[in-house]
Amino acid sequence: MSYTDALTQISQIQAQIAALTTAFTPTASSPSATSATSSTAATSFADQLAQAQAPVQTDMTTMSSATASGMLTSGQQQFASQLAADTGLSPQVVSAWLLSEESGGAATARQGAGNNDWLNVGYTDGGTYSAADSVWSDPVTAANATAGWLQGQATIPGYGTASSGVQAILGTAGQSPTAQISAIQQSGWASSGYPDLPSVYAELAG
Repeated sequence: MSYTDALTQISQIQAQIAALTTAFTPTASSPSATSATSSTAATSFADQLAQAQAPVQTDMTTMSSATASGMLTSGQQQFASQLAADTGLSPQVVSAWLLSEESGGAATARQGAGNNDWLNVGYTDGGTYSAADSVWSDPVTAANATAGWLQGQATIPGYGTASSGVQAILGTAGQSPTAQISAIQQSGWASSGYPDLPSVYAELAG
């Protein structure tokens, strides 16, 4: 092999080695790309940290509804929802009021009998009035009749209109649950004055 041929072959080998070296050398990231990647990672970590440190928010409405549904019969739930809509009283206050009147086995038995007079309108210390009237056969019609009676209307056949103390309950519609509960306790509706009504409400409200 001549000297010239040898130099040519060496040059070719060096070129091939250089090509192989370039192929296996990692490409360096540009400063901007590295910065962007680091920024994204930092932001992602910061977001995760913030989420982990954020206080847990509890939906009290959902919680109270779930609690009430576990304590009220289906008829009581329909009645409470309709009465709250008719009067503007708090659904949780109404639910607690119903439970203070009828709960557990007594409520189950009453629903089985098709009696939806869940606030015992007409059930007095001196006697019972209109208990068998058809208005109580459906929770919605029963709630509508009860709402009308609370407003001073003669919506309960065979029974008189509500006293001024009872009608004053609706004057607290839109006010705090405490004000509504106080009005119910002071209305003369129950001779006991519902001493446990605040605690029943607190249990429903979580």
